[in-house]
Amino acid sequence: MLGFNVTFSFERWIFVEIAVSVKNIIKKYKLYEDKWGPVKEILLKKNLHKEFLALNNVSLDFPKGESIGVLGKNGSGKSTLLKIITGITDPTSGSVEVNGSLVFLDVSSGIDPELSGYENIFMKGTLLGYTKEEMMSKVDDIIEFSELGEFINQPVKNYSSGMRSKLGFAISVNVDPDILIVDEALAVGDSMFRQKCMDKMNEFKDLGKTIIFVSHDHNAVESFCSKAAWIHEGNLITYGESKQVSSYYHSFMSGRKTMEEIKMELNYHHSLETAELKNNAGQLSIELSGYVYNDEENQIKDWYFVTQNARTKEKKKYLLNRMADGQVKGKFTISLPIFEDLLFYSPGQFTFEVGHLNNDGKLVSFPIWSENVDFISEPEINHQFKYELLNYNQSLIMKIFNIDKLEEQVNRIYFEGNYLMIDGVAFVRGYETPSGNEVDGELYLVHKETFEYKNFPITFKATEEITENQSFNPLGKNYTYSRFISKVDLSELSEGEYECKIRYSMNRDPLHVIINQVWASKNDQYDLNEYQVNDKSIQIVTKSKHLYIIVSA
Repeated sequence: MLGFNVTFSFERWIFVEIAVSVKNIIKKYKLYEDKWGPVKEILLKKNLHKEFLALNNVSLDFPKGESIGVLGKNGSGKSTLLKIITGITDPTSGSVEVNGSLVFLDVSSGIDPELSGYENIFMKGTLLGYTKEEMMSKVDDIIEFSELGEFINQPVKNYSSGMRSKLGFAISVNVDPDILIVDEALAVGDSMFRQKCMDKMNEFKDLGKTIIFVSHDHNAVESFCSKAAWIHEGNLITYGESKQVSSYYHSFMSGRKTMEEIKMELNYHHSLETAELKNNAGQLSIELSGYVYNDEENQIKDWYFVTQNARTKEKKKYLLNRMADGQVKGKFTISLPIFEDLLFYSPGQFTFEVGHLNNDGKLVSFPIWSENVDFISEPEINHQFKYELLNYNQSLIMKIFNIDKLEEQVNRIYFEGNYLMIDGVAFVRGYETPSGNEVDGELYLVHKETFEYKNFPITFKATEEITENQSFNPLGKNYTYSRFISKVDLSELSEGEYECKIRYSMNRDPLHVIINQVWASKNDQYDLNEYQVNDKSIQIVTKSKHLYIIVSA
């Protein structure tokens, strides 16, 4: 009997034929301490096992003629689901409906190592429900596809693992099933054979076959499949377009998002509707409106709007006041006062999220959907920095740029008692500094875990190093006050790693501010030896020619 899934769109009934349907599947395994556990349990009439829930109430419909990926890390339950679909194992509860002939492409199953490759072709074909006569018509194609040549008549026990996999794949894909289930099989053989396998899979797609492709490789699923499901610890997390599901899965596996954050994002309706960069008498802000809610509006009381630095992951949160406007629940408007925190809103790329504090007081947030955001004004403005709003991959991002380029280099790093001395040069081409009144600056040390900022003043001193250098100053500008010195009080630093930034501010037109990571590429001029201050150990480090300070006990 054929299964159908019905949706209503554009005043027409659209019937989607279902190849495989699983409903409310639960699979439990009994785990014993040793192999005699089941026997002991019967004899002693005691419960000696623990239950392992491999699948927890999973329901999925696999449409006919589509390629559907099933993502999940090892042990997530995805292979258990396939074994239930193929009848290899039974569910504890729930139902499975399969509409059409099905082949489970587990390249090692159904292969007897004592038989030759040729004999295994007929044995596996019999297991798949084909007669000897039917397999005779396919055997030449199978042998050719397997690339085994004269080895086809040798016992499989003498095959390498790659040869065994090639044989299993060749048999499975040449029996012409309606539904092909692939369990990590494309990792077999050499690169040319893998491409051959992929070409065969694409041929199946073109013929309108249903392919269920199980993998932990999100790139393979995203490129090959139109839809995807993600199973984690026996639970179906989400099912939908492969690109979106793959993105959620990769964010979790890479550690960028927690499961709590992903489930929140999936369970809530959310969107930004308008965005505006506003300059009110020199006070720059971002004005935003949108909504966030779910159908139940559960116990979450305080929502926050979150700005995150994409590189450092530093976050700043603002309390979000939501209201019902009569049409949209969870409606909000918010103003982000950029002018109040130029250290946080310094050059870099920023993303926007919404979230709340969980029971442990930790911020849990997710990117707010922004595909249809309306930019009320020009999404670009010059202030002390250049600010740009843009929509990228359904998310709103803000890019902040320095308007001018700061030429900067640390020439010397050395210790004096409890102080770290940083001596270098900094100038902007075309902005002359004949006196020390033209410019001021600060050195910022940013703790990479707590994001605590430590500020230390910079003193600009006279030097001819830049003014007299033809390669830096071909136009003969006056950069006399381009030497800077900063004195870092090491007693103020707590344990951890600090990133070093420099602020360079022009005291006359055009009054631009420049904030950069400190550039330090002259390692032979730096004291890189470990230095002791009281009970602290100080280590100077340059990563990608940028300056860092590590403080340890």
